[in-house]
Amino acid sequence: MANSFGFGRLGEAGLRHSLGVMAFGMAASAMADSPRALEPADGTKAGLEQAGSLPNHLSLGLGMALLPDYQGADDYQVEPVPLVEARYGRWFARTGEGIGVTVIDSAALAAGISVNWMRGYEEDDVPEGIEEVDDALGARFFVSTQRWGTQATLAVTRAVTETERGLIVMAGLSHPWRISERLMLAPGLGVTWADENYMVSYFGVDASEAARSGFSEYRPGAGFKDASFRIRARYRVTERVSVVGAAGVIHLLGDAADAPLTDEDTQAIAVAGFVYRF
Repeated sequence: MANSFGFGRLGEAGLRHSLGVMAFGMAASAMADSPRALEPADGTKAGLEQAGSLPNHLSLGLGMALLPDYQGADDYQVEPVPLVEARYGRWFARTGEGIGVTVIDSAALAAGISVNWMRGYEEDDVPEGIEEVDDALGARFFVSTQRWGTQATLAVTRAVTETERGLIVMAGLSHPWRISERLMLAPGLGVTWADENYMVSYFGVDASEAARSGFSEYRPGAGFKDASFRIRARYRVTERVSVVGAAGVIHLLGDAADAPLTDEDTQAIAVAGFVYRF
């Protein structure tokens, strides 16, 4: 089972993680996302009970995203976002979920693994004196199920390069609604838990950074990092061309909200673009 639009979650490895933009925390994206879709690639109506395994397909597109400079920033920027949805047998490549394989693929349950990009932030985007956070590759495990039209997803991502980046766990609910033959909306809720290594990487201030920046030293602990609400939309213009978009808010929690680097604990995020199905 997958998100109805074939795109993944936002924020799995940082708000500027363009591959996560569509789902906002579970989507995710956000987030109930996995390699099965409630809506097949041809846009026809189908539920999980009807769908079975999806046929091989490829959709490519480009969007523009409005994103905070970093988690907790009060400044925003606009950047391009690649939109990718491909499937060949059990293998998939998907915006927000990376490249992977579906190990379990049934009408009731989907589970699998993938390699995803965990993006950090650049030194120019954070207050002076704070070091950048390097990008990393992450190993992601996901499991997703559906009941009464609502999708529930749990995803765990651990850095396999730059291992000090740690681990995050995201859980989310999403309920797609078909408004018309062309328009589908999917509101969703998500929550993210992060281990201490992740929290220190993104929100911590060590002694050298404190001396350069003027902030106090800060070492956050493991805990719930954020909660999110988002709504995704897809409008099928033709049989092959669709307009996709998403908007939502992410609210930082606990040590993430209390971090010296956090200027705003509630941040908006949005993306819109076109996709073409081959």
